[in-house]
Amino acid sequence: MIDSMKTWQSRTAITALATAGALWGLTVPLSKLSLAWLGPGWLTVARFAVAAPLLAILGRRRLREAMSLGVASAGAVGFGAVIVLQNLGIEHTSVSHAALVVGAVPVMVALVGAGLGAGATRPLAWGGYALALVGIGLTAGSGGNGASATGDLLVLGSAVLTAAVIVVQPRLLAGRDPAAVTAVQFLAGAVVSLPVAMIMDPSPTAPATLTPALAFVALSAVGTLLPFWLFAF
Repeated sequence: MIDSMKTWQSRTAITALATAGALWGLTVPLSKLSLAWLGPGWLTVARFAVAAPLLAILGRRRLREAMSLGVASAGAVGFGAVIVLQNLGIEHTSVSHAALVVGAVPVMVALVGAGLGAGATRPLAWGGYALALVGIGLTAGSGGNGASATGDLLVLGSAVLTAAVIVVQPRLLAGRDPAAVTAVQFLAGAVVSLPVAMIMDPSPTAPATLTPALAFVALSAVGTLLPFWLFAF
């Protein structure tokens, strides 16, 4: 009975991770479309300001437990700083380049985890990671329509910060509700991004067309609320 329960929990967790990964694949193109309406800072503030209350309602019974400095700090860096950098990079590079750099996050997680002593990785896996990084570097260095080194480096910076937060996230989630933790981190990300948006970007106005508005709605729900919650779960 215990083994069956562990197997079910493992399969559920893997399914949640796979679904989160698939949904995350939509964030780069949806962000690119949304940036036609909102600047990098305001887009970060808006997507987390929309998603945070919804997750807070879902995790309301254990929300108080999630309100800690560590959880909020991880949200400020992992959501606020990361997404502002990512949006700036996406604004200055192509969707394909940004997606490729974001795709290097699992490699960076392994590197950061190994540096912090968070588990060992087999030599074969390291070989695969090395090949992946070489492939990403060659593709990013090949140029492309709308791509730039500055944009690629900004997205890379966001990916490095993402990897660091992913490594420490399990300790922050221990004994806490994933929805409540994610809601607090979303709120921290929005708060940290607000002054950046006010300094960097012009005040938001109504979108010129319906496309960026629809992209933002999809980004907030399908590209933010669901994948980050599933990943935390």
